[in-house]
Amino acid sequence: MSFKETEVGRIPIDWEVDELSNKVDLVMGQSPKSEFYNDKGIGMPFMQGRTTFGEKYHYINTWCTDIKRVGIKNSVLMSVRAPVGDVNIATEDICIGRGLASLNMKNKNNEFLYYLLKNYSGLLISKESGTVFGSINKAGIEKLVLPFPSNSEQKAIAKILSDLDEKIEVNNKINKNLEEMAQAIFKQWFVDFEFPNEEGKPYKSSGGEMVESELGMIPKGFKIGFLRDYVDNILGGDWGKENEQGNYKKEVFCLRGADIPEVRIGKKGSLPKRYILEKNYNNKKLSSGDLVVEISGGSPTQSTGRISYINNDILLRYEIGLVCTNFCRAITLKNKKAMEYFYFCWDRIYNLGVFFQFENGTTGIKNLDVNTFLDKFKIVKPNIDLIEKFKGIVCDFNKTIQQNGIENERLEKLRDNLLPKLMSGEIRVPLEYSEN
Repeated sequence: MSFKETEVGRIPIDWEVDELSNKVDLVMGQSPKSEFYNDKGIGMPFMQGRTTFGEKYHYINTWCTDIKRVGIKNSVLMSVRAPVGDVNIATEDICIGRGLASLNMKNKNNEFLYYLLKNYSGLLISKESGTVFGSINKAGIEKLVLPFPSNSEQKAIAKILSDLDEKIEVNNKINKNLEEMAQAIFKQWFVDFEFPNEEGKPYKSSGGEMVESELGMIPKGFKIGFLRDYVDNILGGDWGKENEQGNYKKEVFCLRGADIPEVRIGKKGSLPKRYILEKNYNNKKLSSGDLVVEISGGSPTQSTGRISYINNDILLRYEIGLVCTNFCRAITLKNKKAMEYFYFCWDRIYNLGVFFQFENGTTGIKNLDVNTFLDKFKIVKPNIDLIEKFKGIVCDFNKTIQQNGIENERLEKLRDNLLPKLMSGEIRVPLEYSEN
């Protein structure tokens, strides 16, 4: 296979380099006045910038009734304001604001364009001088020079990469559905009290005996208590040192509050490695059945209190050992069979915004008063048999979520390794692949 040197590097001799202006139709966004925005679904979906970008596809939380510029369905949406160069694919016709541009390949190969721009986004945000721009204009985009294989090879390259992304998206949807199913079962059993009775019928609506309590009517045998009743111990975290020094010799992964969303869905995330004292590790290492809660951070619209369970599937991914940082706390339960119940109970309370009431701090960083919450916030306590039945159902859900997350990281790594090789022609895809 023969190659040639070009201004974008070494590419196959049968590829061409060209300006984007010769390959795409470009529409720069224009923002309507804010008085025409709404969150009621009235008008056309509107995106001001990359705020609602996903991995490949966006979501919508704003609509507009005064349409200025439109990115048509399947067009590539590019962020033209810092951070410049991020791309998504439009899932429908979108009214685009000044933070976005819409690009469409003249040969209709928009999937290829998406991956091409993803690979060469660095050319958009920096020039040879190294200057990073806060925005890019139409001329700057159109004059971008990129490599282009034949139309059929464009389709083949896009097919292999999009197949990987589709598998990742399938796993993400499965995980989302499993999480929602578990939350729905928790609500049905422990909020609506429609857990299966001895005959397998919904308890409350089938005439199950209810008794009065200070939190309202509850099933006979349930009690009023506190989450503290399930807690054996609360462990502080550790941050240690960035490098090995003195007695700080034990290398560990440190789980931060920012890592919790990824760990929950089976991703290894970007947990930093730190060095801590061996004696601290023995006291603070996380074990299967523990729960990690974020106690510092949050924002005006997001409380502290995010939670992740720890199970063997998670621990196996951090082979050198895992602790939480000192901005989190690790909760050890008296009965680890109650982990799934405690986790979903806490998560429901978090989603209801309750933790805002238990925050303090005047320096801009909010802190969760976790002990006051555990001691003061009353809950309905089911009997342990029902808690164990709930565990039997959702434990399998959590295991599947972790396995899907592990597979997704493998697929993402494969995709990210293939992307630059495919876009430079280092790896060639059989043209018939695009037809499979």
